[in-house]
Amino acid sequence: MSPNRLTLLVFPFAALVFVGCEASKSANPTSPSVAGPIAGVNITTPAPVSPGTGSSIPAKDQPVTLVVQNAATNGQRPITYRFEVAVDAEFNTKVATREGVEPGGDGKTSYRLPDALAPDRTYYWRAKALDGANESAFSEAVSFAVVNIGEIQTPVPLSPVGASTTSNNTPEFRVRNAVRTGPVGAVYYTFEVSENESFSAMIAIVTVPERATETKFTINQALRSGIKFYWRVRAFDSNVASAWSLTQSFVTPKVTAPPPSPSPAPPPPGPSGPPAGGWPRTGDEVVAWATSRYQDRLVAGVSLSQRQANMAYVRDRMIEAGICGGMELAWNLKRGGPEKSIDYLAYRKAGRWIGVDIGSAYDDTSIRLDLQWMENPGDSLVTPATYSPAPSCR
Repeated sequence: MSPNRLTLLVFPFAALVFVGCEASKSANPTSPSVAGPIAGVNITTPAPVSPGTGSSIPAKDQPVTLVVQNAATNGQRPITYRFEVAVDAEFNTKVATREGVEPGGDGKTSYRLPDALAPDRTYYWRAKALDGANESAFSEAVSFAVVNIGEIQTPVPLSPVGASTTSNNTPEFRVRNAVRTGPVGAVYYTFEVSENESFSAMIAIVTVPERATETKFTINQALRSGIKFYWRVRAFDSNVASAWSLTQSFVTPKVTAPPPSPSPAPPPPGPSGPPAGGWPRTGDEVVAWATSRYQDRLVAGVSLSQRQANMAYVRDRMIEAGICGGMELAWNLKRGGPEKSIDYLAYRKAGRWIGVDIGSAYDDTSIRLDLQWMENPGDSLVTPATYSPAPSCR
């Protein structure tokens, strides 16, 4: 046999061996050596779960955790995920990237960023699923903001404290103003006075605006003589609230006979029917409507029981007017009920119930009752109760 003929016989055999290797490689799609997309394999796009579009994340709650709804595949290869975070919607400037995130077992996959993001700016994130050969498209770019939220520290009670005996039965309560950091709005203080340390025998709940350096108020009712009382205070603005202060106690002086409580005069009936311009449709319109219509209920110099009756009456008229104007308003059950809040109501806004403070320092009868519409979306204790009977709105 000549050398040329021998060469021709060997070449086909080598070609056969090469084809055989390729066939073996393609027959095992789960092998890590598979290169390039496998025909017929489709991976769906993972769906973003949180943070949602336009959400705000307090800087103190970082690092941020990204969550997607798991993708599906008709292939045999296991899926992992790639997460990306950028400062622009085109992802030209990425601040975090992570590949190889294993899928979660509950139908969702989470990835917690390793570091905190810079606050007071907007970010975008997205994710895709990969199996080493095929991959899904990226999910839609979801924007979120990292924001600095103000913090209000616990106010410090100044007097009366230490179980001291007060000089009279209508003591003045004083508190050192709360220290705050970050962006904080107008600050108010809520005082609670009770006959027991668990605050289940409440005597008064008073909210007053902050004053310079110290905030104070004088309780406008004669407390029982020779009794030990307990009180506490906390500060808040429209977004955040401090913790309750340490509980303080005091004792009222003993007297031979406590002054009799005045009997409140029965409230006169209120006018009915819609105003000339139609029922109010916003909180500010409700306040303006009630302020102009119920001047006799806002006067100063009445007893505390009469002021409470006036506030409750105006509260109900405000709820009725708002309902007639298309707003979702309800009573608020104080600390879950059954007592209704006198100067606080529940408002369903953007699909959830929030609290609204409608009376500024309403317990201070030395001043005119000032109606307001102060929404408190951070109130986790708001408990709506359906207003009844439903107003006729005629």
